[in-house]
Amino acid sequence: MKKISDRIRSVFSHFRAKLLLAFLVCTLLPLGTLGFIFYHVTYQIAEDKIMSSALLADDQLNVQMNDRIRQTENVADSIQYDMYTLSQTDSSSTQSLSVFGSVRNDISMFKTTFGYYHISIFLPREQTGAGEGLYFYPLEDLESFRIPRQKRLNPGTDSIWFYHPDMQIPFILSDGYTARDVIVCCRLLRNQGTGATEYAYTILIDPAEFSDALADTFSDTDITSYLAAEDGTIMAHSDASLCGTVLDQDTLDLISRDEAETQKAGDINYHTARLDNGWYHVTEIPGSYIRKNTQILLKTLVFTLLVSLPLTVLVIIMISGNLTKRLKRLSLAMESFHLGKNTPSPVPELVSAAKSPSSYDEIDRLGITFQNMQASLNQNMDSILELSLSEERLKYQLLQSQINPHFLYNILGSIKTCISLDRLKTADEMITDLTRFYRLTLRKSGDLIAIRDELEIARLYLEMEKLCHGDSLSWEIRAEDGIQNFLICRFTLQPFLENSIQHGISRQTPCVHISLDVSYGDDTVIITITDNGAGIAPRQLEDLRATLENRTVDYQKHFGIGNVNKRLSSPSFDNGTVRVDSRLNEGTEIVITFEQMEDSDEESNDCG
Repeated sequence: MKKISDRIRSVFSHFRAKLLLAFLVCTLLPLGTLGFIFYHVTYQIAEDKIMSSALLADDQLNVQMNDRIRQTENVADSIQYDMYTLSQTDSSSTQSLSVFGSVRNDISMFKTTFGYYHISIFLPREQTGAGEGLYFYPLEDLESFRIPRQKRLNPGTDSIWFYHPDMQIPFILSDGYTARDVIVCCRLLRNQGTGATEYAYTILIDPAEFSDALADTFSDTDITSYLAAEDGTIMAHSDASLCGTVLDQDTLDLISRDEAETQKAGDINYHTARLDNGWYHVTEIPGSYIRKNTQILLKTLVFTLLVSLPLTVLVIIMISGNLTKRLKRLSLAMESFHLGKNTPSPVPELVSAAKSPSSYDEIDRLGITFQNMQASLNQNMDSILELSLSEERLKYQLLQSQINPHFLYNILGSIKTCISLDRLKTADEMITDLTRFYRLTLRKSGDLIAIRDELEIARLYLEMEKLCHGDSLSWEIRAEDGIQNFLICRFTLQPFLENSIQHGISRQTPCVHISLDVSYGDDTVIITITDNGAGIAPRQLEDLRATLENRTVDYQKHFGIGNVNKRLSSPSFDNGTVRVDSRLNEGTEIVITFEQMEDSDEESNDCG
């Protein structure tokens, strides 16, 4: 025991050991305490932030839903006025046909303008137009709407909102139409004396309007959001398959309480808001979603703390070692001085005039060395920055150069196909057009060219493709006055046109028409390329949008589009953007937006 005690005392008798222990105590103790406090505080903050973010999105949804509901109520008010005018007109007079035509035009305008599924008017059979069959029906047909009895018997002009499954509009509106679930906003006018219904009308809304908004807001999360009527019927749901189902009584009782908007039942947080028409907008935030998101942050913090501790110990050991080594070297220098050895020459910038050259030590030399190193680094930073800019320019030029072989490979493949099919005349014309194409592109030495030249390159390319596809391909090119003088990167349009042709022509879409439009934006140029081709499958479209968002160039897929997007997104184009919208068998739309640039002597004429 005494030997162990003597060994410990011997270890801590050294200055380096004492210095190391002091560093460890003064560093690790505060670090551990702060880490423990920070762990708990961060967890609570993260949980609050996640809830606040979800509730903020929920509140924005409420505004959107209420806007649509108020819009429908306003339309219902307008129809109410038309119905009053129609009801006050003698059906036996010639004026009734004029009034009926005017009301019918209003109904058609409301349906088209505000995007309703359908609008139906129910009139007494003797009323003019009651048997029209498109927008107007006999009053007895109202029975097919299954309006809740307790609401139907309630007099007044308030709207009745309910869910109607398997609704079918007249076949004349859509030959191939199938029944669809709808949300109904109904108005009934009852005679105060007899209690009989004088007329009624319904505004039908596709539940997908609300369901899509709910799903888009909370996509890729475990959060569930839905709209429920007062009786518990789910009018719209982020999972569209649950529309029309009914909430269980416990959940309905919970969300209909006149208490705080946010309540918790089990492991689920319910956020409920009452919409203008009496619906409940409910958002269910499971506790597992909060834990999953906070755990990522907490694991990161714990990992950082665990990594920082050994690094801190390592740094302390290094610092203490350097300090003791400095003292040792200082002692050796002093001994050397006493031995009469020559000392280094003093440096005026770091050593004061009162300091004797014999007292100059390694610390002074280290300071001078650091100063020289810092000056050298400052000089080298400019060189490094210039090299970085040169590297970016080379990367851009590499992307630019890769488009040419990619395009040439495809065209030569088309020429080879024509030759193998003995279409020598077509192949000869393609070679001639290819010669004109490269004569135009090689004549322009810079990476930036005028939009008019880029449009000419696009036209030549389409002419070459038309030789292969014949009447299956058509196009039109439009450009606003003066916009053709702005600059654009070479080979911006050709990859998109190539995709429209190669992937647009299919069995379902044997003929493709391409529209290329160049227009002004707010200090920007907007190029829109649309086609009526086969379109892009949802999964492929999602993959393509990810490539555009990440600004990557994949040599296996989406190479041409990714290449153009990478160049357009450079700072020289004010971080230009490429947006893709597409639907299967309907076509694709490409929107390219970049900053307006004019040719000038001062410009370097490149996109890098």
